[in-house]
Amino acid sequence: MLDIKFVRDNLELVEKNAKTRNLDLDFRAFSETYDAMCVLQRKIEDLRAMRKAKSVSKPTPEEIEKVKQVRAEIKTMEVELAELEAKLNDFALKIPNLNHESTPIGKDETGNLVLRHVGDKPVFSFSPKEHFEVGAVASMLDLERGAKVSGSRFYYLKDKLAILERAMIQFALDKTLQRGFKLILPPLLVKQDAMFATGFFPADKNEIYTVNPDDDKLFLIGTSEVPLVYMHSDETILEADLPLKYVSVTPCFRRESGSYGKDTRGIFRVHQFYKVEMVVFCRPEDSWSIHEELLAHEESVLKDLGLHFQVVNICSGELGASAAKKYDCEVWFPGQGRYREVTSTSNTTDYQSRRANIKCVNSKGEKRLLHTLNGTVSSDRPLLAIIETFQDEKGNIKLPACLVKYTGFEEIKNEG
Repeated sequence: MLDIKFVRDNLELVEKNAKTRNLDLDFRAFSETYDAMCVLQRKIEDLRAMRKAKSVSKPTPEEIEKVKQVRAEIKTMEVELAELEAKLNDFALKIPNLNHESTPIGKDETGNLVLRHVGDKPVFSFSPKEHFEVGAVASMLDLERGAKVSGSRFYYLKDKLAILERAMIQFALDKTLQRGFKLILPPLLVKQDAMFATGFFPADKNEIYTVNPDDDKLFLIGTSEVPLVYMHSDETILEADLPLKYVSVTPCFRRESGSYGKDTRGIFRVHQFYKVEMVVFCRPEDSWSIHEELLAHEESVLKDLGLHFQVVNICSGELGASAAKKYDCEVWFPGQGRYREVTSTSNTTDYQSRRANIKCVNSKGEKRLLHTLNGTVSSDRPLLAIIETFQDEKGNIKLPACLVKYTGFEEIKNEG
């Protein structure tokens, strides 16, 4: 979240920024509430000073009665103040992060800025198929039983296709560990506070699965970014120990409530998937260079896989609430005939650290909010890109050389 005083002092800037995120918030009401809070705070301070002045060693009955009245007034005002502060906090939770100066301003994906293309677009002597149509996949991707057991957008991966996904995950993880990241396996269920602190509540609340809301009040993670960031909530980290670089491999769960009618065939958009995720805690002055490093790492993984992709600077209207800037790597899917998001990386600056109260301290004992960043190295989507990119006319799938040592085989043959 943004600092409430900063919002009040820069109301026009913050309101304009929110509109670039397709949000129409009532900043006039916010301003009135903030001003009312400030007036009430001053009244309480004045009454406390009056009460202190009247606290003499031998007060008269009249003075005692006056102190009681003042104390009662303060108590009433403190209740009112708490209500105003809660109202301001609820409003502040809806305000998105400020766009970085290099973030394109746009309403939707048409406003995204393509920065570059990497690798050669694959050429076929036949009409390439989508991942779920490729012959070798037929016996190893079971959508029918997935729907029978769990509903739509669930599936079973079998045999060599399952091995290929595990190979993709391990390859991405190994490359990330080589860059000095520390492996952490976090909880998959988190408290509501963790969702608010990382910016997924209230904005994305409809996308999150709730577990026993009347009893446990726990939520299934849509990304391990949530437990990795919140693990340091209410902590102060030595600047000498920064950056902290974490990587995790977890199942992720998303309701996809806003995707009705989108990607209904195959497994491009599903409710459960595995993801290799990076999270970094760093000094504010280092976050933008680290953001570029995270992007470079994600690009290197896709290059090793031999996939053709484009790097995209995401526009304001497509950013999540926490991000100041976001890059996507969109891989070319020959069967679909278009680029699709496969990995991404975001700089959330101090938006999450303010909510989670995560600070850093230097050698002089000076404290400040640190910056957090996140990035997806791999998920199930690179697997689908591999299927479409390396299919042949017979429905076989040739594996990228970098994965063969993990799978033990070079090809998945169409045995149908």
